[in-house]
Amino acid sequence: MIQYCKNCLFPSTKPELSFDENGICDACINAKKKENIDWGKRKEELKAILEKYKSKDGSNYDCIIPVSGGKDSHYQTYVIKEEFGLNPLLVSFHPFDFTELGRKNIENIKSLGVDCIEFSANPSIYRKMAKYGLVELGDNAWPEHIGIFTVPVQVAVAYKVPLLIWGENPQLEYGGPATVSSSPYLDKNWNEKHGGYFLDKIKPSDMTKYGIKKKDLLPFLYPSDESIHKVGVTGIFLGYYLKWDARRQVDIIKKVGFNLGDVPTEGTYTNYENLDTKHVAMHDYFKFIKYGFGRATDHASIDIRNNRLTRKEGLELVKKYEGKIPTRYMNDFLRDFEITLDEFYKICDKFTNKALFKTDENGHLIRDADGNIEKIAYDNE
Repeated sequence: MIQYCKNCLFPSTKPELSFDENGICDACINAKKKENIDWGKRKEELKAILEKYKSKDGSNYDCIIPVSGGKDSHYQTYVIKEEFGLNPLLVSFHPFDFTELGRKNIENIKSLGVDCIEFSANPSIYRKMAKYGLVELGDNAWPEHIGIFTVPVQVAVAYKVPLLIWGENPQLEYGGPATVSSSPYLDKNWNEKHGGYFLDKIKPSDMTKYGIKKKDLLPFLYPSDESIHKVGVTGIFLGYYLKWDARRQVDIIKKVGFNLGDVPTEGTYTNYENLDTKHVAMHDYFKFIKYGFGRATDHASIDIRNNRLTRKEGLELVKKYEGKIPTRYMNDFLRDFEITLDEFYKICDKFTNKALFKTDENGHLIRDADGNIEKIAYDNE
């Protein structure tokens, strides 16, 4: 039986989520804790860290900010450059399904007056890894999820810039172990356990078993402990030091040119997130069929915690927007992954948790005319 948070809409099927004795999930508990944090003190702590790592003679960059061009990286760059006066080096790991809007936002973030390294992995290797991720892991964005964490650290080592500034701590904002959600640091250990998707099952280096040479996997390999320690690389979450509120931050970065979507992102009701890649909605759909919830649940739950929605209003939005197969870029998706629509459905069936969805008398998933499946039941209102 699925347990749902009594405050937001998070289900017990969410990995690493826990509930207290009152049925409140740890993401909601973290949100309450944020109300009692002395953010002024945290900001002073951040200032001290930035001063410690700042290039004293201006001969190097002060820090590295990993960016995609989205809302978080815009906010990180704006705050670090404009509010704290640092000279950051931006590092962007390019996915192979970049959108025009994503390109536009990358160019806009540069216009804030910063240098940016845009890294593109070998497209043939990237596509092989993406195909493997889709078919074997149920994650079409697997190589991107690795590269966004490895390449910025590789650049930090190569350029001898020890401080990396990441955005939100997902474990704090979306729930996770207390020792992780309360930590300000993103290091190799955090990445392997919480950031590098499926690294507990298969590492990029294991792809040599599937015909990819080690030399072609370099972008996806984390630097050695020795090289990290030599430079003194340290990664911090900006969201530990500054109170994270995506909607408030979007209002700020719109003033410096951040471009929103014309319509909501597929799978949710917002238009401010996941704008830079075509197939991110497909990744969110696979999350839905695996765990019974998707991006609309994430967004509604955050809005509930921030008192922008009631739980009932959030549930209605989830029912309206969540769980439909993304169609906006479906033709591109089938072409990019070299599969047919029937093969796509078979892959979906492979990763669908049938305990959560309606099946026929033979145990086969029931699809409507558009190929969508239906959950057995939504949370009781």
